[in-house]
Amino acid sequence: MPDEPKPTSERARKRANGKSRREALIKRREAYFELLVSGYSIEQIASHTRESPATVRRRLGQALAKRRLDPPEDYARIQVARLTKALRCADASLEEGDLKAIVPLLKVVRELNLYHGVNVGSARPAPAALPERAPTSPPLALTHSPGLALTGAFEDEKSCTKAQLSL
Repeated sequence: MPDEPKPTSERARKRANGKSRREALIKRREAYFELLVSGYSIEQIASHTRESPATVRRRLGQALAKRRLDPPEDYARIQVARLTKALRCADASLEEGDLKAIVPLLKVVRELNLYHGVNVGSARPAPAALPERAPTSPPLALTHSPGLALTGAFEDEKSCTKAQLSL
C-alpha cells in the first residue's frame, strides 16, 4: 500500500484500514493452517505466535471453514492421475531389474483397483471363523524334556552294556 495514494475522506481511510486488517487476518489463518499441516501441534503454534491455544483453534477452524472441497469425482480423477504416475515409475523400476519395486507396484495397483471399482476382495470369500472347542484330552507330555532325555539315555546305556556283557 505504500505506492497507493492516501484516501482523502474519513470513510475511505476506514475502508482501507479494514481491508488491510482482513488481509492480515487471512494471511495469519493460512500461516496457522500451513503450520498445522506441517506437523506442528496447536500448542506449539500458540507458543510460537504468543497467542492462546483457544485463539489458534478458533482461527484454524475459520481457516478450515473457508477452504473449498473438491467434488468427489474431481478428487478421484486427481488421485487416479497420481496413482498412474506412481504406477509408471514402479513399472520403470521393475523394467530396470529393481525387485524392490514389486511391493510398491502391488500397492499402487490395489489402490487403482479401488478407484476403478474393481473389488479385489470379493473374488475370494472370507474364511469363516472356526468354532472354539474345549480340549477333550489333556495335553501330551513333552518327549524331549531334559529330564526324560537323561534318564532315557542312562537306561539305553545300561541295556547296551548288558547286551555287550552277555555276548
